[in-house]
Amino acid sequence: MKEPSEPRQKVLWIKPEYLQEILAGRKTIEVRVGYSNIRRLQAGDILLLNQEHPYRIRRICIYPDFERLLAQEPADRIAPGLSAQELLSALRALYPPEKEALGAVAIELEPASPIR
Repeated sequence: MKEPSEPRQKVLWIKPEYLQEILAGRKTIEVRVGYSNIRRLQAGDILLLNQEHPYRIRRICIYPDFERLLAQEPADRIAPGLSAQELLSALRALYPPEKEALGAVAIELEPASPIR
């Protein structure tokens, strides 16, 4: 029988204004496009946000595009204060169509115990 493995760890860089929303508990879902390194993430993995804040991936879902992601995920947990339509516009301003074509990834985060 295989021993349970330690959760994998990865550094994920978050813009300071969004990091503050995560640390305050208002932003619990991070959205990225489906780059191969993002698609390898799994529930249970530890993300070191900006190399110092450990968060566990509670859930990860991949969608074909931002529109379908926002049909399933609550906009206020991704970008507090923005409507789904405002968030869609913001995501598309950040990621050009060829990046969105890689898929849209919703990563639900929860605080993790500090890493030793």
